[in-house]
Amino acid sequence: MEPDRNPLIIGAGPAGLTAALQLVKRGVTPRIYEASANVGGLARTPRRGDWRLDPGGHRFFTRSEAVLGIWRSLLPAEEWVAVARRSAMLVQGRRVRYPLIGRDLLTQLGVRSGIHGLGDLLRARLIRRRRHGGASESFEDWGTREFGRHWYTLFFDGYVRKTWLAEPADLTSDWANQRIRPIRWRKVDAFAARDVFRYPRLGPGQLWEAAAAALADSGVVTSLESPVVKVSHRGGTWIVTLQNCDTASGDAVFSSMPLRSLVEALEPGPPQHVRAAAAALRHRALITVGVALRERVDLPYNWMYTPSGHMRVGRIQNYTRWSPDLAPAQWGGTYLGLEYFTNTDGDLWLADDEGMTKVVEQDLRALGVAASAVEKIMVVRSQFAYPVYDSERERSVAVIRDFLRHHHPSLRPMGRNGMHHYDNQDHAMLSAMQSVARYFGDDADPWQVNTELRYQESGLLRM
Repeated sequence: MEPDRNPLIIGAGPAGLTAALQLVKRGVTPRIYEASANVGGLARTPRRGDWRLDPGGHRFFTRSEAVLGIWRSLLPAEEWVAVARRSAMLVQGRRVRYPLIGRDLLTQLGVRSGIHGLGDLLRARLIRRRRHGGASESFEDWGTREFGRHWYTLFFDGYVRKTWLAEPADLTSDWANQRIRPIRWRKVDAFAARDVFRYPRLGPGQLWEAAAAALADSGVVTSLESPVVKVSHRGGTWIVTLQNCDTASGDAVFSSMPLRSLVEALEPGPPQHVRAAAAALRHRALITVGVALRERVDLPYNWMYTPSGHMRVGRIQNYTRWSPDLAPAQWGGTYLGLEYFTNTDGDLWLADDEGMTKVVEQDLRALGVAASAVEKIMVVRSQFAYPVYDSERERSVAVIRDFLRHHHPSLRPMGRNGMHHYDNQDHAMLSAMQSVARYFGDDADPWQVNTELRYQESGLLRM
C-alpha cells in the first residue's frame, strides 16, 4: 500500500474508472467524483423500466491485451454476446451497405450513377498520387480524394453536415481515417465474416457498472451527482470543489471532464491565451431516442446512417441486433434507437420530450412507419458526446497540454473529453493507463495514445 498517495479522479466514464482500477492495482485508493447520476459516461446504459438504451452504439474491439484483460476480468464470458457488424446508408431511398462495397456502388444506385462515381474516383486517385504530405486536410478534401466527388457527395457530405453541424470544409480530417473505411473491392465476404465484435448482454453500461462495483469492493467511493466546479492548486495540494460546496484534497487529479471545463475551473486562472484556447474547443451534443414499435420492421442492421436532409435523425440503431436483452423479455416488436446530433443551444436540445416525440414521428413516417405503431418513446440526452474537430482543435489542445505539463504536471487529463480527442473506449482506457503509469514515474505519455491511422482496419484482438 502507498498511504502517502491520495489522488482524485474527476469523471466515472471509461477513462476515470480505468484509472481507478489501475491505481487500486498499485495499492492506491482514489476518490471519484462524477457529475451525472450514472457511471460509464457516453457508454452508460440508461433504463426505463425493462427497456435499456445504448446512447451511442458501442462496439467493443481493441488491439490492446491490457484492455482486453480488463474487459474479461469485469464480465464473465456468458455476459458477452458476439455481434456481426451490419450497417447501411439510406441514400436515394435505397439501403446501401456500409462500409462501402465497390460492386454495390456500381449497380445499386443505377448504372449511370455507378459510371459517374467510378470516373470521379479514378480522377481523385490520380490527384492523390501527385499529392505529397503537408498540412492536415479538410474533411471535404479528404473525402473527395478518398471516394471521388460523386460518392463523397452522396454518402458523406450531407451526413457530416448533419452530425457535426458544420461545413465539411471547416472540419479537419484527422479522425476520418479511423472512423471511415475505404471502399472495399475484393474479398468482401471474407472480410464480412471477420467483422464481428463483442457487446455486453445488457448494454455497455453493464461493464462500467461492474467496474464501479469492483472498485467499491476495494474501498473506492464513487460520488455520483457531484459536479466539480473548481480545481485549485495550493502548496503542492490539489483541492476540488463540488457544486454543493463540499471539497476534497489530494496529491494529484486525474480528469476526464471536458478539457474546456477543466481550464475554466482552474484556480488560479491560467493566462489569457490558455483560456482563449479552451474557449475555442467545441462539443457536439447527442439526443438518443429509444423507440419501441409493436410490429417487426425489416431493418437487418446494427446501424443505418441517414445522410439526407429530409430527415432530422442522423443514425438509427436496431437495438435488437445489438442484444435482445436490451428489450423486455418476450418482446416481439422492433426496438430502435434514433440518434439526433445537436448543439446545446439548438432547437432539438431545447425541445421537451413531447417536442422530440413529434420530430421522431416525422422521421418514422419518412421510413414508412406509422405513429400508431409506436408502443413507447424514451429520450436520453448527452451534452458532451463528441469533441468537434474544427481547424482550431489541434492548436488549442496543444496550447492547453503544454501549459498543464509545465505548470501543473500533477493534473492529468485523460479520455475522450479530458483530452478533447475522438477516442474509442479502448483508447480512453489506454490514456488512463498511461496517465497512472506516469503518476508512478514511468516513461509514459497519454497524449500519444490513438495517433495511428486506420486503427480499425487490422490487428484487432478477439474476446
